[in-house]
Amino acid sequence: MPRRAAFAPYRLAPGILPEEAVRAGAAAAAGPLVVPTADPLPAVLVATALAELPVGRAAVEAEACRAADGSPSGLGGPLRACLTSERHRARVAEAARAALEAGFAGLSLDRPDASLAQGLLGAGFCADCQREFARRLGREFGEQFQPLDYLKLAREAVVSAAGALSFTALPFGRDFWRFRHESLERSVRAHARAARDAARAVGRPFAVAAWFEAVGPAQLAAARHLDAAVFPAGPSDGSGPGLFSLLRATMGRRPVAIATRPDTSTAQLLRLAALGAPFGVGLAGLPPGGHAAAQLSTLRALVSRLADEGRAPGTAEPVAECVLLYSGDADLWSGGRHRRAVALAAEALAAHHVQAPVVTRLADAPAGAVVVLADAAGLTASEARQLTRRLEAGAGVLAFGEPSRLDEAGRVIGPFLPIGKPGGVKAGGGTVAQLPALERQRGSEDPFHDASLEKALAALLGKGRRAVGVTGRARLSATLWRRGDAVDVHLVTLGNERAQGNTLFVGLHVAGGHRKARFQAAEGGAVEIRLNPSLSSVSTILPAFSGY
Repeated sequence: MPRRAAFAPYRLAPGILPEEAVRAGAAAAAGPLVVPTADPLPAVLVATALAELPVGRAAVEAEACRAADGSPSGLGGPLRACLTSERHRARVAEAARAALEAGFAGLSLDRPDASLAQGLLGAGFCADCQREFARRLGREFGEQFQPLDYLKLAREAVVSAAGALSFTALPFGRDFWRFRHESLERSVRAHARAARDAARAVGRPFAVAAWFEAVGPAQLAAARHLDAAVFPAGPSDGSGPGLFSLLRATMGRRPVAIATRPDTSTAQLLRLAALGAPFGVGLAGLPPGGHAAAQLSTLRALVSRLADEGRAPGTAEPVAECVLLYSGDADLWSGGRHRRAVALAAEALAAHHVQAPVVTRLADAPAGAVVVLADAAGLTASEARQLTRRLEAGAGVLAFGEPSRLDEAGRVIGPFLPIGKPGGVKAGGGTVAQLPALERQRGSEDPFHDASLEKALAALLGKGRRAVGVTGRARLSATLWRRGDAVDVHLVTLGNERAQGNTLFVGLHVAGGHRKARFQAAEGGAVEIRLNPSLSSVSTILPAFSGY
């Protein structure tokens, strides 16, 4: 999928004509249009639109996945499709071929994770799922494994449970929970392969995107098989540098966007659009119109211009003083607690202007970067070994909470790092600093700017040696990307006030010999600014701006 324009997919609103939607999309610089294949669309618009396939919904009740009580999954709402059904995959493949023949530019898989969102007992108990799960258990435990009635075991566990039932209380519950999550990745991979095979047969490009219902380890793993993805987010979901950096780390150079809830205000929409821009994360959907559409249009124009110049985030190398490790296994076994902790840690580091991109593999972490672990109570044995080796080689580790490791089935093995303290302790050739697990405090705009974190950063990064800093009355975030010998500093205002008179500092080890820069705001044209050298950094007073 081309990245020339900002990735901001939008759907047809109920009752609106396609031509009106396209005009509204052009006013807000949004695209591409996502339209159900059943809706008529003028031929001139088809070639740039994505056909929406309701892959998360079962066509008829007989083909819906089943809950543990035997009822169709999603009863009371849209029926949820089975993630392992070959009949459903064949139907999706046929719909993809029909969209290709109709001339669509690609397809959008609508909520492929719909059945997974039903929870542990809400899906996965249909005949197809149970047959596939039995085969999986047979492969894992060998020929001596005797077939079992897993549906009966689950119902007995529900009856005997004193309260809410988790996978730890369900027989083979850890195996079943992992099977459910991995089924989503296999399902999305099968849908994408069928569409690409059909496109290859006719020799034309055909993008495969997905619009997910939730953010989780299964969705992030499935997104790696797509050309683009849309994830849900909102102001109360920790939608900040942590989430945006995680989505960028997951998608690499491919387009990604977030979709907000209907109750999100216009001001919140514009704020999310600005916060996502430094990570190349777009905003799906159309604003209400008027001034908001004009503001989004100017922001997306700058994003598109940077992409045209080869300077889009994700196509360059992030400046990394620290790296936040996101572990899909830790997220899976903690029920999302690890992912939320990564988002909080990213906010805490961003408050200190520390450059800390998220990585999903330790192999992607630069050799000199400090590894940050946030509520990592569930790393794999492989991740623990790699961290220990980095520590022995002289690297630094900052832990929020106590890290631990699990086996492949999600059972606790125990801690693997020495107990640290805020000022850091030597371990092998490296340093371990440990802080309490982060918690968001109600009513506080900046709950993370405390002395203990500053002390830990000084021990791990060195006193006074920072890649970037911003001072002034207005609070700003700063995100750095390196392109060869050039550096892009992406700035976003964090409050409602306009940034005026702020001073930007960039470390000499980052800025190198550069003494000039170009300042380009979404709201106005580009101006040249001077960088004034000092002992360890260059500095400049920023022109006034708001947003991005």
